[in-house]
Amino acid sequence: MRPLEPRERKIIAVGILVGMLVVAWYALIDPLIVGFISRAQERSELLATYQRNERVLGAISTWREQADDQAATASQYGIVAPTKVLAAEALKQRVSRLVSTVGGTASNVSELPAEQENWVRVRADMQLTMSQLYKSLTRLENEAPYVVVGYVSVAADRATQTGHLATMDVRIELSAPVRINQPS
Repeated sequence: MRPLEPRERKIIAVGILVGMLVVAWYALIDPLIVGFISRAQERSELLATYQRNERVLGAISTWREQADDQAATASQYGIVAPTKVLAAEALKQRVSRLVSTVGGTASNVSELPAEQENWVRVRADMQLTMSQLYKSLTRLENEAPYVVVGYVSVAADRATQTGHLATMDVRIELSAPVRINQPS
């Protein structure tokens, strides 16, 4: 092998120097910079978590008040009964009372299988006039315990036969959540 010329030695020396700089960059400097950046991100995330937790802890008294308000009004949003069967019976009686109060007649009020756990569902067949239907729906909407109206079906066949407003056959389906009240 022949000895290297001075120009070749300089090129090899510069190559070795560049290689050492690349190795030093990827072995020492880059991990150090990446470590600083990742710790800065971690610090900002921890600071955001700390601030969020402070807000949550500060809002506990507000949430407690809201929970107390909800507990006080819970009976308005569900039928409170010892069993689900008694809750269904209470809903059927409510529908019957409602129909008789507005002046209509209820021909059939029956329980249906509930679609959700701890709910009851009732279907009622009634004869009502238009104003009685409006009154009954308004009372269902505004009186506690509140119910969910699944559907209302109105058949006004008598009105088409006689030519004037007559009683209508109304079928309504109601659902309500049940809160089981354990006997003490």
